[in-house]
Amino acid sequence: MIVAPLVILAAFLESPVTPVQAPQEVQVVGSSADSSCAKGAKGSVRQPGTAASESASVANLPFAMGRRFATLDEYLTHLECHAGPIDLPWWKQIRPGVYKRMTTATNAPPNEVATRAELMKRFGFNR
Repeated sequence: MIVAPLVILAAFLESPVTPVQAPQEVQVVGSSADSSCAKGAKGSVRQPGTAASESASVANLPFAMGRRFATLDEYLTHLECHAGPIDLPWWKQIRPGVYKRMTTATNAPPNEVATRAELMKRFGFNR
């Protein structure tokens, strides 16, 4: 009875298998979208409540998740970073001043193309 646990312990100690070490921190090299998302998170996204943010920003935008945005660029960055990864539509700049609606949903309408001025008018931005 005493011999069996000792044999198991000896076999375990002589095993060539090494114990698992704690995982090391992995650094992921980000894409350009990642860097713009990091900038957008630190940017001037307007939170409701202050008079200045209420008058200078646009609310009730599609897929804005309750946020307000002062510029079209802030809104488009938000869509790329937050809507794109969950299969909601977002706008990708395909050449200066021209954007293409992007989505990965299979039942979505065909991607449309719009100019910056058209997007500003559509979403209610002045600048």
